[in-house]
Amino acid sequence: MKKILTKEELRSLSEEIGKIEQKTSAEIRVAVRHTKHWSERKMTARQVAERDFVKLGMSKTEAGTGILIFILLSERKFELLADRGIVAVLPLEYWTEVAQKLSEHFSQSNFYHGLRTALAEIGKVLAVKLPRKEEAQDELPNDVVEE
Repeated sequence: MKKILTKEELRSLSEEIGKIEQKTSAEIRVAVRHTKHWSERKMTARQVAERDFVKLGMSKTEAGTGILIFILLSERKFELLADRGIVAVLPLEYWTEVAQKLSEHFSQSNFYHGLRTALAEIGKVLAVKLPRKEEAQDELPNDVVEE
């Protein structure tokens, strides 16, 4: 299984997520899956992403502010999932634009730059739409999951 991100790129993306989360109450995760697990073989990429959203604890944030960027390499698909607190401040049209930009980068196998660009864009908007409250805590790890 060939990794699409180097250790340095994974570290850089994790650091970027940490910086974004210092300015917003959102919790962001990136998950890269090379293939579905055997038990998921009949599931769509969206269903697998929804399963990972729950598995990664994204649905348990206090204010429903989880965001997952999920990539399923074997099917050349990705999903952007946002919990109720995010959907309330960022409409579907916003996520469609982010998905289009990611798609352009991913179609050229430029995963790191695509993720970095998307994270920067999401972070900029969330800092305004969902600024971090002083008492807010980092509820989830910032590491990028690749399996």
